[in-house]
Amino acid sequence: MSTLNRLSNKDSILNASQVGVEFEFYSNYNLEETKERLSSLLGRKIQVETKAHSEFQPSAEVFKMEPDMSGGKGLIELVTGAIPYRNARIMIIKMLGWIEEHGYTTERSSIHLNLSFQKEYLEDKNIVSKMNTLKFILEFNEDQVYKLFPNRKDSIYAKSIKWIMPKNESFYFSDNSISINNFSYPNTKYYGVNFDKKIKNYLEFRYIGGKDYQKKKDDILYLLDRFLLQMWKACSISEFTDENKFELKRILNINLPYREILANWKNIKKHFPKIDLMIDLQEHETIIKMQWDRIKNKIVSILSLGGLTEGIINYDSDLSRIQIKDGKSNVCYELDGVDLVDCEIVGNIFNSNLYGCNIERSTLEVCNLYQGTKVKDSKIKSSYVHGSCTATNCYIFGRDGIFKGKAIGGIFREGMIDNNTRFDGTEVVVSKKINS
Repeated sequence: MSTLNRLSNKDSILNASQVGVEFEFYSNYNLEETKERLSSLLGRKIQVETKAHSEFQPSAEVFKMEPDMSGGKGLIELVTGAIPYRNARIMIIKMLGWIEEHGYTTERSSIHLNLSFQKEYLEDKNIVSKMNTLKFILEFNEDQVYKLFPNRKDSIYAKSIKWIMPKNESFYFSDNSISINNFSYPNTKYYGVNFDKKIKNYLEFRYIGGKDYQKKKDDILYLLDRFLLQMWKACSISEFTDENKFELKRILNINLPYREILANWKNIKKHFPKIDLMIDLQEHETIIKMQWDRIKNKIVSILSLGGLTEGIINYDSDLSRIQIKDGKSNVCYELDGVDLVDCEIVGNIFNSNLYGCNIERSTLEVCNLYQGTKVKDSKIKSSYVHGSCTATNCYIFGRDGIFKGKAIGGIFREGMIDNNTRFDGTEVVVSKKINS
């Protein structure tokens, strides 16, 4: 087969592709027996790891299997190495059939596709790493995914990539000139496409999943083809078309509320009537205006990525820190470096302090939990949990974490505890006792 170019046809592109897959599923068998059965089915060695996101890198010859507590106790993740497209199709068909017969999936299960191209078919071996990300976003047909997997539209692990904002709030859109330097767009793994992987010459597609995804074999294989073809188009053609310009204008119009808020804090009430903004617990306009330039980008991030729909946002100027009281977010893609008081959150929270909050189906990383905070069906990594707090059916890990609260069910993978720590039906793997 010849080297790929911008005129290559569908079959040439697909045959030059390679696919790695991450299957999240529940098995009717224990981990070791599941490994043996799948190893025989797929004709590959499978290495079992004891914790999620282990350092072992799977290859085309050796896959890995590990527990994944993102879906609660019992969720298994099989991670394959990159293999040629045709072989990958057969593997996907076999795996989906096996899950249907010997396991199951829930709303918190997903299947990730890691897509790239075989280097022997590329003139530029690093073409994916050099891909125009903005071009890809504008070309990508996200509706095709949501039509086949409608439940994934508001998934906290697969936010729409159709998120583009001007870097300069005084930006004026011109059809005649589109520069990638003028815009900000997705840059974390919690979007439907993980562009962090681009530097490694592949893209991770996170859209597909949900309860009984194993029953949707034809839809998954169809999307696999579409993802690869759209990916190659963005790699091989960097110029923006009239259709791209129209799509960019459409996305910018959708995000207009956030642009208006950046320009004037008073527009928060216009677009988010249940949210109040304060500075040092004061609503004085002069004080807010003085601090607005300092905090506006953080506020917009809380509203957009944090998914906050109601609550009080206060900026403590002495601490230079944002505090959120009575906040609610059912789709929090990312909250980072804030104080949360009496909040109800579903999503991803990092480097934050939580007081009296209710958290469900979330990931908490490097956080401090106080004042009776309750966490359910979540992952708690490298965090401090006060004795007044409860973690129900959670996966608690991170050697530098300190857990002094009560765990009900779930797994305590590793971390430090004290004499007041309570376990009720929790599987404790490794713990280190410290002085109270």
